[in-house]
Amino acid sequence: MKTRGRPPKNTGPPRYVNRLRELRQRLGLSQQEVAVQAGISAAYYGALERGDKRINADTAQRLHAPLRCGVSDLLAGTRGVSVPLRLAVAAAEADGRPDDFDLPEPHEMLHLGRVGKPEDCFAAEIFDDSADVDFAPGTVLFLRPLTGHEPLHAGARVVARFLLDTQGERRTHEILYGVLDQNILGDLVLITRTRNRRIPRHALIQPSALPRSGLAETRQSEFSHERTILYHQGPADPAEILGLVVYAMGPIGADAG
Repeated sequence: MKTRGRPPKNTGPPRYVNRLRELRQRLGLSQQEVAVQAGISAAYYGALERGDKRINADTAQRLHAPLRCGVSDLLAGTRGVSVPLRLAVAAAEADGRPDDFDLPEPHEMLHLGRVGKPEDCFAAEIFDDSADVDFAPGTVLFLRPLTGHEPLHAGARVVARFLLDTQGERRTHEILYGVLDQNILGDLVLITRTRNRRIPRHALIQPSALPRSGLAETRQSEFSHERTILYHQGPADPAEILGLVVYAMGPIGADAG
């Protein structure tokens, strides 16, 4: 039976654990006072303190002075590398995604030791349900860009930008996360990890350069999930691989693991 009044509070664990409440109460400040000093809204600060929203490096820069702490104290560690948050992962028709898939680069803190050469990484935030089998919206994926003619392997987790030709220009149609694979015809495809049936299960990244005639019969035995894939982006490819997923930070999808 529904009751009137305020909705019940979320009593589950916070999505993003932080020390904001501890630091604020130590100084005897209210949420409103901290928010005013930091130049953010009280509602936004409240969401940060509850752990509903993530503290990125830009927000930590605003909060560390009123809370009299170091930026690293708000980013849950003293050793890390600031990684640019460059991309929005979302399907073309996603509700609530940014107008531009290329973000204005606030920064996230990736801790040393999580991955090799973290200074070479960049980050992408998932804005919708296009990866909900593995990751919930709000998850940040840390990506390592490909280098030259780097060999890839079937099953690698990647983020790819899908392009659309409009009025003689190529623009971003959507950016999706998924698993790299190669079909029986030799096409390079992204297997999306979503329950959303409006998003294709297999999204074409690069068509095979081999002739189609007789390919299924003559080359079928060469395809396996242990194979190496040689990838080099072509100018007419319908998509480009932006990077390999090396680490994820944030809420995990119910079926992940």
